[in-house]
Amino acid sequence: MSHVRVYLPFSPELCRELHTERRVSGPMPGFTVTESVRGLDPGGDEEGWEHAALQDAAQSCLDAGQPVIVAAVDLDRVQLDDGSATGSRIEVLGAVPLPRVAAFHVGDDVLSRGEAPEPDPESEIELSWYDTTELSHLVSLV
Repeated sequence: MSHVRVYLPFSPELCRELHTERRVSGPMPGFTVTESVRGLDPGGDEEGWEHAALQDAAQSCLDAGQPVIVAAVDLDRVQLDDGSATGSRIEVLGAVPLPRVAAFHVGDDVLSRGEAPEPDPESEIELSWYDTTELSHLVSLV
């Protein structure tokens, strides 16, 4: 089966659910490299397109007034509904178990325990990388 890297905007509640239940329930929005993303930068490469999808997920956290926490997950293609994809945004169907989570990307607002900055779609959001073995620590931060 073909796997796709998807970036899931996580709320503090979803972090706690993943920690206690070892899975999060779907459906939920996700961000991934779509044909639309490739079309916006036809000379780009997979790394650049992935970065754009990650930034879109981080921005969606800010837009929702949430701390910036993004889970990078590898999902089977059948678990994605990209039929009405807008940019990199898709819908993730069904639950996401902890073993499908590759890493977490966490904004400086979480690490400093400060207020979420105002959304600014023109600037890059600084993110720190956390391994899934650090989920307990991440939960304590949020």
